[in-house]
Amino acid sequence: MVRIPFLLLLLTLASCGEQSANRAPPRIVPDDAVVAFAREAQPADDRIARIYNRSCRNCHAVAGVNAPLTGHEDAWAPRVAERGMEGLMHSTKFGYRFMPARGLCANCSDDDYRALIEFMLTPPD
Repeated sequence: MVRIPFLLLLLTLASCGEQSANRAPPRIVPDDAVVAFAREAQPADDRIARIYNRSCRNCHAVAGVNAPLTGHEDAWAPRVAERGMEGLMHSTKFGYRFMPARGLCANCSDDDYRALIEFMLTPPD
């Protein structure tokens, strides 16, 4: 019976090592202007805006929830550099860390996801 706790301890210790795929980008605190922009920003396309408000806004327009804010260039840059658009699309479709698969938009197409990501990557003027 001692084997089970020992095995659990070994498995726990084995999962403690850093792996780049699971390592979060460094947390970059947005300034007040970025927070205000994220709170107010809306896609120009009405259909994409409805999807954004329904599926993306609750995390990407609220500071402090560990999702990169819409328009926060400094937070998005390391993600884009590391994974590119295809990697961001993959994260959106299959989930990443706390982000649910398909970004809570079960009926979104790849074009919808791409438009949403491009909108969130766009910094304030």
